[in-house]
Amino acid sequence: MATAAEGCDVIYHLAAAQRMKPQFNAWSEQQVFDRNLAGVEAVIRVAERIGARKVIHISSSGIYGLPRSNPCGEDHPQEPLGDYGHSKIAAETLCREAADRGLDITWFRPMTLFGPEMSGLFVMIFEWVRTGSPVFLLGRGENRVQTTSAWDVVDACLAATDHPRTRGEFYNLGAEPSAVPTVEEMMQGLIDHAGTGSRILKIPAALLRNTARALNLVGLSPIVREHYTLADADFVLDIHKAKEGFGFAPRFTNTQMICDAYDWYVGEGEAVRPPPHPMLKLLSVFFPGKAG
Repeated sequence: MATAAEGCDVIYHLAAAQRMKPQFNAWSEQQVFDRNLAGVEAVIRVAERIGARKVIHISSSGIYGLPRSNPCGEDHPQEPLGDYGHSKIAAETLCREAADRGLDITWFRPMTLFGPEMSGLFVMIFEWVRTGSPVFLLGRGENRVQTTSAWDVVDACLAATDHPRTRGEFYNLGAEPSAVPTVEEMMQGLIDHAGTGSRILKIPAALLRNTARALNLVGLSPIVREHYTLADADFVLDIHKAKEGFGFAPRFTNTQMICDAYDWYVGEGEAVRPPPHPMLKLLSVFFPGKAG
């Protein structure tokens, strides 16, 4: 880390392990917690050693768990659903301690990120849409779930780097809350954009949640606890503090960013296709797609 940071005056720390991502699904919860916390410790230690002018750390909305109120402000209780969220809380503690020692550090809590090279649940949805297969929704799809564009996060990182009011502060990041559509509206927008003829199929929330919970016990579920707990819940962050603090102004809507990410996915071809999951292959037998 010291070698990588040599000669830098600003360090942006965006790396983390998360079991919702396929490259980390073999990790234990404890491994996720330990690695994420160790990464932040190393960044802060090196930043202090080299005298970095600024550190920007990416935390997560996952620290809030299942929201009790929407929009969810920075003062919402912190009740994460897994060790990923707990690792982010522990990392924020390190950030506060570093700020108290004099380090100029700012941290952000973004919602789910959309952009090039993304992986996880939504890449699976992109494949359903690409092949004209049904898009399965947990519940009625009437809930509203905010997302965040990678480009908006970049804008926030750059704006906060030189803004004096961001020192030792933390902020939610996401699309404009008032414009967040329902999950069904967002999925239908993606399907219309793709033009592949997919249709939305709604699965009763209790049924899928209980099935996923049971499959998780034997390592066969394609989704983790965070997925099946939050999938039919409203989750919208309040971004007023970031707007007032350093002029944050998200440029992308939920539907726009998911369509842009889908176009990236289709354009990349086989290199980014998710490996077939046995449970999803079983679903495809009963609900076949229109294309390969």
